[in-house]
Amino acid sequence: MRHNINILLIGILCFGLSGCYESLVRFWNGPGWDFSSEAEKKAKQECFEELRSLPRPKNEYIGSKEMQDWLGEVYIPARNECLRKKGF
Repeated sequence: MRHNINILLIGILCFGLSGCYESLVRFWNGPGWDFSSEAEKKAKQECFEELRSLPRPKNEYIGSKEMQDWLGEVYIPARNECLRKKGF
């Protein structure tokens, strides 16, 4: 019975600490952890809208090999080129 209580207390402690982890990281990084300017955010949004028309792979599951290949070979280079044209 004593071991069950110890296991339960350790589980509660771990669960509580894992719940606070993201808040702690955000506090540690400070309020300015997103260093993108408003112009860069606007350019990224415009590029996202432009690239929505790209043909997507048949298997759109994010973990699939086809999707990973499409992201690496098609989408990311096209996004980088779009951002380069916009000056970023």
